[in-house]
Amino acid sequence: MVDTTTDLTLEQIEQYLEAHPALFLEQPHLLESLNLNSSPEGTISLAQRQTQRLQEKNQQLNEQLHALIDNAHSNAALEKRVHNLCLSVMDAVDLADLINLIQTELKQEFAADDVALRLFYQGQHKLDLPQVAANVSQLHADDKKLRIFDNLFTKQEPVCGRLTKAQKGLLFDERAEAINSVACLPLGHQPCAGLLAIGSVDANRFHADMATDYLSFLGEVVMRVIRQHTHQQHAQ
Repeated sequence: MVDTTTDLTLEQIEQYLEAHPALFLEQPHLLESLNLNSSPEGTISLAQRQTQRLQEKNQQLNEQLHALIDNAHSNAALEKRVHNLCLSVMDAVDLADLINLIQTELKQEFAADDVALRLFYQGQHKLDLPQVAANVSQLHADDKKLRIFDNLFTKQEPVCGRLTKAQKGLLFDERAEAINSVACLPLGHQPCAGLLAIGSVDANRFHADMATDYLSFLGEVVMRVIRQHTHQQHAQ
């Protein structure tokens, strides 16, 4: 008597099932006879496992959807705050008013724990900075200390999230240790007029998923108003 049985490989079984996707619809009793023993709940049928997988996928999709909605709400709120701040900045009457307004409004509108403004100057043309707010200073545009921000200057767009220890140190001085997330805005480019940094003790306050186009616009507005007032200062 000839033995007609053959051992099927896993690959052959997979190929057969792929070629006959309606197999379990035509033979539903097969689902009931297939058991999976690796489930934490013990032995379950293939149909139960499929239902479980669908539920898990639905849960993942729901979580992704909620994350997208939350992010959209966050970006909409950011747009409104930036819009209000830009209107206030453009009403500044002089450099002192502008610096004070930036510090005050950013702490209110963005719930910032600290705000740093680093202005750059060319040659020997240092600004006569008014002593109206803390954490405002100026650096020569070619200062070697600024090399730690080369990546930001190259991209010419804001960076949100966590900065290096050296970057935080240059921006927030002795308060750097307490700052855990930052939105750092270059003020224009070619040449860059400075850096505006909004710091928070909350590590999740500023993150990479934030809409940086609004912050880029804010940086451009602040840069233009600063240059307007510095030109007036040099003309006097």
